[in-house]
Amino acid sequence: MPIFDNYVNVLTDAKFLNRLGNSFFISIMTVIITVPIGCLGGYAFARLRFKKKDNYFFMLLTTRMAPPVAFGVPFYLLLSNNHLVDTYTGLISAYVFMNLAFCIWLTRGFFEEIPYELEEAAYMDGCSKLTSFIRITIPLSVGGIITTSILMFIITWNEFFFASILTRNEVATFTVHLTTFFGSRRIDWGELAAASTIVSIIPIIFAIMTRKFIVRGFSLGAVKNSK
Repeated sequence: MPIFDNYVNVLTDAKFLNRLGNSFFISIMTVIITVPIGCLGGYAFARLRFKKKDNYFFMLLTTRMAPPVAFGVPFYLLLSNNHLVDTYTGLISAYVFMNLAFCIWLTRGFFEEIPYELEEAAYMDGCSKLTSFIRITIPLSVGGIITTSILMFIITWNEFFFASILTRNEVATFTVHLTTFFGSRRIDWGELAAASTIVSIIPIIFAIMTRKFIVRGFSLGAVKNSK
């Protein structure tokens, strides 16, 4: 177990606190961008009818099936050519791209659980699809959207691969910073354990506070309402 001095050393390290702040900001911004877009995409795949919908959905999911390393070089070249390496914009863009398919898949499942008759009633009252989506679908899917947001935050918070290749110093995250505890001659196990414990607190708190939503999210799709 790390002793108290290790916690003090880590918490008084300005660079570690900066990396922790970077991780929090990047994770929050990724959620803010990904979840609204994912909700729109999930609703489209759940409710709208268009040709080859299942094929498009499968193609979308392949971006999540492929290992992240498959996108590493293309992303680096793209961001490097646009001078976006080691910037918030570049790293957040990568995270949005990698998480969007998963977000759409989750929200699609939640929207499919909502009885379509409720939306039909809204249409009969003169609501458009957008109005029905905002006034009917979203309020009934709050639990699912919260679940999706939490999962997006945790996935981004713990991500290492893209952070390691798309950042250098300015916007490096805590996952990259943890590698600095590994020296060429020694490993500072005490401070490494203390830092790892500290950065685990936020997702653990989220999981405890919203465990009911997370359980519901894992069980989505088990029961489908007939349309």
